[in-house]
Amino acid sequence: MKVLLHIAWAVIVVMCAGACSKKESPNSVKAQTQAMEAAIRLAQIDPTDTMSLQNELLKAEAMRSAFALDSDSVAMEQFDETFRETLLAKSPQMAKTLFAKTQ
Repeated sequence: MKVLLHIAWAVIVVMCAGACSKKESPNSVKAQTQAMEAAIRLAQIDPTDTMSLQNELLKAEAMRSAFALDSDSVAMEQFDETFRETLLAKSPQMAKTLFAKTQ
């Protein structure tokens, strides 16, 4: 459980690192789509299945890091925003747990 919390915090810190902006990027739609799909998959996992939660969080971070490798900070920010908003809509309790310190 500690490992999951550490990974969750790492994901949260990385996702909240960028400032909010409404700029566009060639990867904007891709980032938003991937973030939405990742958040939906995460919300569908049984909250007691910590290994699956950890795996899905790592997959989401891997998707986000692809934009970092391209130095596309706009797409990274859009991924972050969309992931958070989708998770809040699909699983408010999980979002509250993951983003408790950032709200």
